[in-house]
Amino acid sequence: MKKTILCVMAPQGRGKTSTIRRVDEILQSNGAKLVKELFEEGNDFCREHSFRSHSIGILSLGDPNSAQPEWLKKMADDNYDIIVCASRFKGNTCDAVSNITKKYGYERFWISPLYEYDSVHPLAIEMHELNAEFIIKAILFAYNQN
Repeated sequence: MKKTILCVMAPQGRGKTSTIRRVDEILQSNGAKLVKELFEEGNDFCREHSFRSHSIGILSLGDPNSAQPEWLKKMADDNYDIIVCASRFKGNTCDAVSNITKKYGYERFWISPLYEYDSVHPLAIEMHELNAEFIIKAILFAYNQN
């Protein structure tokens, strides 16, 4: 399989962390083993999972001036097969993802999720679920690539 980065891109407060947290929950409910809790602070987290004999890094940080670039580098240095992460549409968070892609040879997919400006609206919650289901399908797709 090709090493892959799946990056959820959205403006501030539009469900990147909620979507990525749901991906984490779905993976665990489908047999992914939590290998390491790298950090959890507030709503954000970074975890390593083993799923179907592959390593998956899940990183919810995606705001400017966060430690996102450092955690991406650590996951790439540790040779994770798949990295699911967050970023804004432009700036240092996007640049960090692009730099890791180029330096470490990852295939990258930018995912622009469905979102609603009223983040507590029931439709917004359903959108996080749909986004997470799509990312799970993308992970499975990446597994099947040679």
